Amino acid sequence: MSNKSSHRKFKIFTFNIFSMKIIITGGAGFVGKNLIRLMLKNKFKPKDIIVIDKDRNALNFIKKFGVNTVYADLSKRGKWENSFKNVDIIISLAAQISSENYIDFKKNNVDAIKNVVLAAKKYNVKKIIHFSSAAVLSVRMDPYAKTKKEGEKIIFDSQLTYSIIRPSVMYGPYDDKNIGWFINFARTLPIFPIPGNGKYPRQPVYVDDVCAIVIKMIRKMPKNKIYSINGKEIVYFDKIVDTIYENLDKFRTKIYIPLPIFKFAVIMYKKIFPNFKFTSDQLDSLVSGDIFPDYPWWDEFKIKPTKFSDGVRNMFIAGVPKIKTIL
Repeated sequence: MSNKSSHRKFKIFTFNIFSMKIIITGGAGFVGKNLIRLMLKNKFKPKDIIVIDKDRNALNFIKKFGVNTVYADLSKRGKWENSFKNVDIIISLAAQISSENYIDFKKNNVDAIKNVVLAAKKYNVKKIIHFSSAAVLSVRMDPYAKTKKEGEKIIFDSQLTYSIIRPSVMYGPYDDKNIGWFINFARTLPIFPIPGNGKYPRQPVYVDDVCAIVIKMIRKMPKNKIYSINGKEIVYFDKIVDTIYENLDKFRTKIYIPLPIFKFAVIMYKKIFPNFKFTSDQLDSLVSGDIFPDYPWWDEFKIKPTKFSDGVRNMFIAGVPKIKTIL
């Protein structure tokens, strides 16, 4: 009889591991889609996951996973805060990556984080995994990096138990802003313009690797730590383009353009075509030459890093979202 009782206790214990209620702010974007995909693969229950986002189309896509969704702008207080009731942990993904207007960065990287922390305190949520960026360590401090740093300070001062992730450029399935943007550009034009000599180091990290870290953090939350999550490989920009070309079925070539001319062309093109998604700030970030701390997350979290060439190949297999405003 005692054996039967012990067996029942064990079953209840394993059930509770995967019955944690989790809220993912900004969870309908690139990282959120992949995180939810992997969470479900790791036996988290869809009914225990709540996604808050202000992109209706992206939320409609997320609904196919069976998770709960809330349409809301986190930069404004509102009824969305009620979703935090009985939540065990917050995963904070909401961010403004690029814009011509500083106010967009402030609203989505600062105000939204303040409101998320207020909602957490209102409903006594104790834990948060917050996505910052390697950009906060950059030699240059553009509006994105500055506001992400402000967002970190809000988390530091929140009195919540936190883990902050500072990833370098992430790529993978559903990516239409980073490597996915360059793939779409390469598909659109037979010639890929390279700024300067193209020898600008990047440390791209595959999104599944980052999501695997988050899943381990959910199960065993580190207390008040910051993690620099950079790709194990340093890949120069022109090599990124070469890797993309290796996966295309059409002839493509590169042309190297002196940096001042390239920058002038980007500024002028942006004036003529405002929907062009590549800004001069992003160009400055690309050519800054940043190499971020080489922290061995693969050892701490026991995760094998995905090779860049393999990650890009996976993107082509999964299908890269098409972008209408590539040019």
